[in-house]
Amino acid sequence: MEKKWWSHVFVLCILCPYLLFHSQASELDFTRQPPRPLVITPHLGSDAEPQQVHVSLVGKDHIRVSWVTNKKAASMVEYGRVSGRYEATAKGEHAAYHYFLYKSGQIHHAVIGPLEANTVYYYRCGGSGPEFSFKTPPSALPLEFVVVGDLGQTEWTKSTLEHVGGMDYDVFLLPGDLSYADSQQPLWDSFGRLVEPYASSRPWMVTQGNHEIESFQNIFPEPFKAYNARWLMPYMQSGSTSNLYYSFDTRIYNYKADPCGPRYITIGDGGNREGLAMTFEKPSPEISLFREPSFGHGRLRILDETNAQWTWHRNNDSNSVIADQFSLESLITSKACKQKISKSNVKDEF
Repeated sequence: MEKKWWSHVFVLCILCPYLLFHSQASELDFTRQPPRPLVITPHLGSDAEPQQVHVSLVGKDHIRVSWVTNKKAASMVEYGRVSGRYEATAKGEHAAYHYFLYKSGQIHHAVIGPLEANTVYYYRCGGSGPEFSFKTPPSALPLEFVVVGDLGQTEWTKSTLEHVGGMDYDVFLLPGDLSYADSQQPLWDSFGRLVEPYASSRPWMVTQGNHEIESFQNIFPEPFKAYNARWLMPYMQSGSTSNLYYSFDTRIYNYKADPCGPRYITIGDGGNREGLAMTFEKPSPEISLFREPSFGHGRLRILDETNAQWTWHRNNDSNSVIADQFSLESLITSKACKQKISKSNVKDEF
């Protein structure tokens, strides 16, 4: 049977859900917290030991393994389904980049597979160093995403990651603003080491934000240099020519709200050093269902082919406490939306 777990990553673009049910916890007892200090995570191993290990989905039934070494080493990943017994080997490539006086370590990328769905694989990078493991997403629903924005590397970041690691999930989505290095390149290394225990065990799918630009006109005009080198995403598989973007269709037309279109979740405050965005909360427009500046993470659980659930978990609470939640249903179940799409497709043919 053909495995299709990679296709679930694009499920939001395909389903275009509409709102069914919403509830939220009381905000009366919630006190918004100030920013916490920056966390610097050092490298304690040898120059040849792999560090900053993370994995991401790429193509059908494949995983990209990325890591850094301080000196040149083999771009090779050994992997298998039994700890210490590696059934296969994949070779990759490595390169370094310069940013003013900074020179990165050797950044390695290797694609492994094909892999079985919903399976734990053990792997080792470069032929030496510690063993890691990750679990591939399932081939059937339910499927659960963790969603975090503006992650950074502060004490709040550690709190967010600890909350995330306390419960199972399938894929980690980080839609922009990763390390908050803001041109201080060693902070990219520190960030990679901080997230390694989590990013090496589940696929992390990320996109860039404004903090990844790191360019200066006429002095260092190339933007996103560190991001593109370190966090390689499967842009070629989506038909893109750049690691910075992916393409998909939405059912929004002529700048008007469409009841048959997607619902948007704007998320941030995973732990960034800038603190919480307080000004956006009020006044809240009618089209906005819920707003709250709090450090935490979201979980998107795809229950079946037509239903999904979103929950928001604050760092101040235990994972069992849900500060906000709503349910989504695919427009496939809506006769009105199906008729609207059918009419639109007929028009497009002429």
